[in-house]
Amino acid sequence: MRSLLFILCALTALPSLAAGQVDLATIQRTAGSWLDQQLSQYQGQSSYTFGKLDNRLRLDSCNAMDVKAAPGYRLAGNSMLRVTCVDGATWAINLPVKISVQATYYVAAKPLAAGHELAEGDLAPQQGDLGQLQGSVVLDPSIALGRTLTTAVAAGAAVRSEMLRAPIVIQQGQKVRVLIRVGEIEVSNDGFAMNNASEGQNVRVRVGTSTIVQGIARADGAVLVTE
Repeated sequence: MRSLLFILCALTALPSLAAGQVDLATIQRTAGSWLDQQLSQYQGQSSYTFGKLDNRLRLDSCNAMDVKAAPGYRLAGNSMLRVTCVDGATWAINLPVKISVQATYYVAAKPLAAGHELAEGDLAPQQGDLGQLQGSVVLDPSIALGRTLTTAVAAGAAVRSEMLRAPIVIQQGQKVRVLIRVGEIEVSNDGFAMNNASEGQNVRVRVGTSTIVQGIARADGAVLVTE
């Protein structure tokens, strides 16, 4: 009789224990909702399959979760999501996922040499699964046009963003306008660039005979210095 009573007590205690834990299926649903939103930016068809989580995993109940791609992973091919409880508990887990994204990307329409500045006619659209491609392939040709290739690209090969360098807007030795901004106050002066720079890159400028300042190159060829 005592053994039977013990078993009955244990069984009635199970729901209360489970109530303090998050269902693994809930984690996948939350991650799936986030992933649907992220993949909606692609006009093509996308799909994904989550890997299995260990059923023995026990996680405290969570009121809100944050989902993002795990460091070093992209949302294509074999990937990993990082799911973190941000309200109610302090756990975080990695959720494996295989993602297929059918989208239009751009390839070299002809052999392109290193140092070539991309122009109309250099790129051709191609349809495929982004998960099968390496690197960050170009999805918007307007981003690539006017940029310089850092490596040669064979005809038909995918053009990747890491192959592209922004055009040089400041040449070494060039006379430039230096904008020095401190809070709401902005003053300008002239100087000479000490290195080449693309938009957004650091550039050192000699002002006068002995003063050297460092700022950020702007698209118009000016240098912005902030303090």
